[in-house]
Amino acid sequence: MVNVLQIGNVGTELSKLVHEVSDRQTQIVIESEGKPVVAMVRYDYLVNLLEALEDAIDSKFLKQAVAGNDEFFSFEDVVAAHNTAHNVEVQLEDFAKV
Repeated sequence: MVNVLQIGNVGTELSKLVHEVSDRQTQIVIESEGKPVVAMVRYDYLVNLLEALEDAIDSKFLKQAVAGNDEFFSFEDVVAAHNTAHNVEVQLEDFAKV
């Protein structure tokens, strides 16, 4: 549920509004001259929303990177290249222990 308030009414109602948002999971939009300027939401809602946005952005960049990549490497190829570059003998079985 979203409540809309005029900015002039917020000062006297702030404590009540904070409790309404945190206890009832209400969202509040504060307007000035009929235009939305501020929103009040639960902190955990905001954190989850921002994490979901980051995940969506990461997914978009991953899709773009995959689409622009003409060559793919298997995990075995990556391990072999690592072994050659570092003159070591890491085995695929070593990763099963992690």
